[in-house]
Amino acid sequence: MNTTFEKYLDTIDKCLKPLPTSERVDIVKEIKGSILEMESENLSTEQILTRLGKPKDLAKAYLGDLLAKENGFSWNRFLTV
Repeated sequence: MNTTFEKYLDTIDKCLKPLPTSERVDIVKEIKGSILEMESENLSTEQILTRLGKPKDLAKAYLGDLLAKENGFSWNRFLTV
């Protein structure tokens, strides 16, 4: 994994700061696994980044999914998104 991907994952981690550490770690691991899988398919760095999209947008998507899965309404989670 190159420094471009490390910076990408670091940006995602920073965008997910409102989440508990365990959730952030799980999300970053999931994305890292996707990156490694695409690398094994011999995709270029640019192709992988294009598929993943902007790190902030990807982090927002995860935050939105977590908000939607929340059993009860939470203003803290709502305001986070």
